[in-house]
Amino acid sequence: MARESNAEREVRESLTTRLEPGETLREFTRGGTQSTSAVWFFFGAIGAAIARRNQMGYFIGLTNKRLILLEVKGKTLTGNVQAIPVTDIKGLHYSKGLYSGSLNIHLAADIMKLNFDSRPWFPRAQQMAKLMPLPR
Repeated sequence: MARESNAEREVRESLTTRLEPGETLREFTRGGTQSTSAVWFFFGAIGAAIARRNQMGYFIGLTNKRLILLEVKGKTLTGNVQAIPVTDIKGLHYSKGLYSGSLNIHLAADIMKLNFDSRPWFPRAQQMAKLMPLPR
């Protein structure tokens, strides 16, 4: 198993503090509602990091009971926490582009799309989709 980076540890610890008794964190990742892949293409890693710095995003955790979304701005938690019961999720679908990936959370009434621009986040989102795939 690969060693966890400081960023991954920060996300995991932030989500772990929000767990209820008897709940286990199955997978976690970090993503946002807007992709910076075009910025990455034109300006490289430094441009993407600057564009992402003040962008709203989420720490996302999949537990045995719910999907937890912690809203963040840059690396700062804003305090807004959303929880979606696993029973309300029809499935997760991951798709990968050239420089980024997206995770579609299929709910009973809507689809929430989150974007992932770099490692280790998009492989974690892909693993999350494998844990709760869309029914065929």
